[in-house]
Amino acid sequence: MRVDFTTFGLEPPEGGKTGRAGQTEAAETGASSTSGLDQTRFSFDQTRVQALEAQVLAQPEIREDKVKSLQKAIGNGEYSVLASQVADALVSELGAA
Repeated sequence: MRVDFTTFGLEPPEGGKTGRAGQTEAAETGASSTSGLDQTRFSFDQTRVQALEAQVLAQPEIREDKVKSLQKAIGNGEYSVLASQVADALVSELGAA
């Protein structure tokens, strides 16, 4: 599995301000820290993101050692999966499509 680094998820909030959806900035500034509002701050450390990206890209697309061990187990008749697990996986896969 590869991660697509050409599209990005959430962008950093404008001005670094975060708050609850639907609240105006005036409502946020009028509230004290003891008013019970949930607040979250995100930090976007580009250096950390780039380091994680390098680690992900360094991983092989296919884990050859895992594939070989599974092939050997299947070939020797030692690999078994419960029918309920197969059914659950099929339902999950077909339900997502």
